[in-house]
Amino acid sequence: MAASKILIVEDEAHHGQALKQVLEGSGYRVLGPAPDCSAALELIWRERPDIAFVDTHLGSETCEAVLDECDLQDVPVIITSTNVETLPAFCGDRGRVGKPVVLGAIDTAIAQLSA
Repeated sequence: MAASKILIVEDEAHHGQALKQVLEGSGYRVLGPAPDCSAALELIWRERPDIAFVDTHLGSETCEAVLDECDLQDVPVIITSTNVETLPAFCGDRGRVGKPVVLGAIDTAIAQLSA
C-alpha cells in the first residue's frame, strides 16, 4: 500500500504533533491532528485519507464512530494508545502503535497494512 495522505485523530496536542512530525519527516501528507470525532469525520469525508492513526479515546468520547466510518470508506486504521496491550473491544484486531510514537513502530505498522 502506497500511502500518501495519513489522517491523525488525537486529542492530546503533544502526541498528535509528535506523530505528525514523524510522518511528515517520512514524506507523508498529514491530515490533522483532528482532536475529536466530528473533526475526524469531516476530514475523512472531505479528504479520503489512505491510512488513519486513531486514538482510542478523544476527550470524553470514544473513537467508535471514526472507526466505523473508516471501515465504510475502506480506510485502514492503526490504533494509537499509551497502553496497546489492553485496548477496548471496539478496536478489534487493527494494527496498533504505542504513545509516545517512535519511527520504527510507525513504519512497521504501515508496512503490515500491505502484508
